[in-house]
Amino acid sequence: MKPEELEDMTTLTIKTNALDNNIRIIKRLANGAKVIAVLKGNAYGLGLTKFASFLQSKGIDNYGVTELSDAVTLRRNGITGNILLMTPLYNSEDITTAIDHDITLSITSTDCAHVIDETAAYMNHPTVHAHLCIDTGFGRYGFLCSEEKQIADTVQSLRHVRITGIFSHFHAAACRNEYYVKKQYQDFTHLCDTLQKDGIPVGIRHISSSTSMIKYPSMNLDAIRIGSAFLGRLAVPNDYGFHEVCNLSACVDDIYELPAGHNIGYGHSFKLSHDAKTAVISAGYYHGLGMERHTDFRTNFFSPIRIYYKLKGTFHKKSPTASFKDCRLPVLGQISMNSVIVDTTGCNISVGDMVTFPINPIFVNSAVPRVYM
Repeated sequence: MKPEELEDMTTLTIKTNALDNNIRIIKRLANGAKVIAVLKGNAYGLGLTKFASFLQSKGIDNYGVTELSDAVTLRRNGITGNILLMTPLYNSEDITTAIDHDITLSITSTDCAHVIDETAAYMNHPTVHAHLCIDTGFGRYGFLCSEEKQIADTVQSLRHVRITGIFSHFHAAACRNEYYVKKQYQDFTHLCDTLQKDGIPVGIRHISSSTSMIKYPSMNLDAIRIGSAFLGRLAVPNDYGFHEVCNLSACVDDIYELPAGHNIGYGHSFKLSHDAKTAVISAGYYHGLGMERHTDFRTNFFSPIRIYYKLKGTFHKKSPTASFKDCRLPVLGQISMNSVIVDTTGCNISVGDMVTFPINPIFVNSAVPRVYM
């Protein structure tokens, strides 16, 4: 699609200068560790193939995905680096597809390892690459740390699989209590050391994420898996200069002069407190506007602090604000599926102008065009 064809469309604009800034910071904080770009969820909303191509042009050539279809799509669109499928495959047809596209597989159990090895043998493929997945307390995928002998026996039984990595996942990196992170890290590194002493290769070790890269830099090990830090959206204070990278751009469909007391939007929940010039914008919750995550990993679910902020957010929810040149345009009333009304009083704005909203790209519908600028 040509740029001129996007001028009056609702689009997700990704600012490449902001992405460049975040990539430089991530590489510096990695401190020599490989950067594995996690591209799950349509690359955190940035567009799977467009974002991967951008990263490849910046020298990042290790990627992690959770869907086999995503891995295949990347290969078919010219991504040549290492692609790790971080979820297990048990179906020989899927494994064949992965091997044909040179995808590094994850081994989460003995059965998983054997079906990969058997499929590779049937294909007469000598060296399928795989990473061992270890459950250090998340409860999601992997051998338990206590299963050292089972892991060793499994690896030694493989004839057509080469172990090129081992990984786990922190479940509480953003929490204030550091005990669980340190315990997971100690258990993971102890298992790696034990396997290596027993002659079992583990390849590159990775457990760190965007949050732990910042909070626990000593835990980077050989590689770090990064997702949200590319977006500049962190679960910890941003003391490093990360920039948010996205705006939702949408067109002004119509403009009205409305009197004080006039209802705005669904639910009869908002009335104008003053005479206002309003604009109808072609963006709504279908496009991700007004959507947000309510989970706060940093506090206990039933803590008084958490309950206070949840109640505060219920009664004092901050409405999004659009921008047009130097004008800030508050959203009025409830957001509709495909439109929203903003206050444009005092702003020289016309039908057909484009306004922008700050937005979390994760919530932007995949049908909305991604434009890198």
